[in-house]
Amino acid sequence: MIHIRELFRLQEIRNLRVIAGQEGLERTVTEAVLFEYDPSRVQLPDFYRGDLVVTTLAYARGDRQLVTQSLLALMKQGIAGLLVKTAYFSELPQEVTDRANQLRTPVLLFDDTYIEEVILQVTEIIRGKRHFAGFEKELDALMRGDLTEEQTKRHVRRIDPVGSEAYSICALYPHGHMPGLEDGLYELLARDEHAAHRYVFMEWKGMILALCRASAAEREGDGLAQMEALLGSAGIQRGTLEVGASGIYTGETAFGMALREAIYAARTARLCGRPALPAGELGLYGYLFPMSENPFICQRCRHVMARIRSYDAQNHTNLEHTARVYVAQNLDVASAARLLYQHPNTVRYRLGKIQKIMRMEGDAFFEPMLSLTINLMKILEEEAG
Repeated sequence: MIHIRELFRLQEIRNLRVIAGQEGLERTVTEAVLFEYDPSRVQLPDFYRGDLVVTTLAYARGDRQLVTQSLLALMKQGIAGLLVKTAYFSELPQEVTDRANQLRTPVLLFDDTYIEEVILQVTEIIRGKRHFAGFEKELDALMRGDLTEEQTKRHVRRIDPVGSEAYSICALYPHGHMPGLEDGLYELLARDEHAAHRYVFMEWKGMILALCRASAAEREGDGLAQMEALLGSAGIQRGTLEVGASGIYTGETAFGMALREAIYAARTARLCGRPALPAGELGLYGYLFPMSENPFICQRCRHVMARIRSYDAQNHTNLEHTARVYVAQNLDVASAARLLYQHPNTVRYRLGKIQKIMRMEGDAFFEPMLSLTINLMKILEEEAG
């Protein structure tokens, strides 16, 4: 689907302009449909919320009342918008534009262009945008990692039938909704033939994934630098997203590994407050993200954190905050004490309480387990939020 405002990128449509319903330009269009007959003689068909109705109003030539009746009926059905060729009417009745403004239904006029060509162009741009969201099932299966070698190859060939000597994947993790990111990338691919050949973009779970066809000579990090340059060319503000990049891989069977690296790197970048992260710098998170997909481990982690929070609630303490600061300060008591405005012995006392709650008194693995628990909770909270 596309937004109605994206019709203005179709430069072949002559003198396209909005005459009403400007507040509805963010409406989505799923299909362009032709409307070229007198609805008073033929039953008005069902139109749907995502329909962009395209018409010349030829059926109503010379009859402004029929124009009013038919277009009001169309808008009543909840269509996305109206696209009217000025072959027979250079303007529409005031009642139509007033109602369009009330309903926030965009009404656009254009001149001369063949109506069939308009429908074709709108359909092509819709199909082009759908390509971004066309591989959810394949990506889900590749992320699970439970495919046979032949199944993996089949999924990868569906995503990239062209293939390449080597490839990397970048995950673009936007803040909030993605229309601006999608639009910028789509417009770039439309005008940059080299970028269109090099990249395949896919939408997956609130991210845009970019398969980058590479050469075997490229090094890890090259893909990230190239993606940064691409985003700049697309006019995308870097403060609106984080980027994670996989290493360079050859062979279709490694696609799942590259995919996970890119996604985990983008999510780690967000958790750590970094604008971009190559997979080589995942560190502990390279282990934590796969663990976060294990229900048993997640349940254990949530259970431990629930006990700490319960103790805090019952005793009016702040052990959880102390633990988070301590872990963020690389398990250094003095640094944590400075940030908490507490004496180091107070921090040690609180850590002792946490040891008891976790049932790890005298256990040499207490600090690694506390670090794992806190950092894994950050991932689980990011997923929930």
